[in-house]
Amino acid sequence: MPFAALPPSPASPPNSVIEGDGWWPDVDLNAMRDALRLTTMVTHARLVGALEGGVISVTGELEAWRAAQQSEGATSLADVAPTRRIAGQHRLTLLYTRAVRFAAAAELAELHRDLTATQDGQARADTEETTAQEYLRLSTLAIRDILAVPRTAVELI
Repeated sequence: MPFAALPPSPASPPNSVIEGDGWWPDVDLNAMRDALRLTTMVTHARLVGALEGGVISVTGELEAWRAAQQSEGATSLADVAPTRRIAGQHRLTLLYTRAVRFAAAAELAELHRDLTATQDGQARADTEETTAQEYLRLSTLAIRDILAVPRTAVELI
């Protein structure tokens, strides 16, 4: 009898999204899995929770910016600078998606520790903490790009 290896099923059902509110776009769970190489160890429920947290965090930081865009007539993020595109995709939508993904990835990295870790496991946990900090940095950079503010602030003492 021949052996046929099938790829593992995705940990999230096809077409799983965290729905935007009509102004902010939806965020695709499996696209995040692909972009950040998340394994099936991250369950669908954990990914949903992390992405919901990412959406809450990012939209909260962009609340005043959104209000300013809406006051200028934008009915969705896609209406803001619609001709600014990268590889055929709306630039601000890409930045928003990056910010949400990295905020969610930071939460997953921070919370995905084994409480019964051995010394090797604890060393890996320390590495994951660094990764969480990097994810938060990348999320912040994407938000600053949306806001069109400098990525760094330097002050002389």
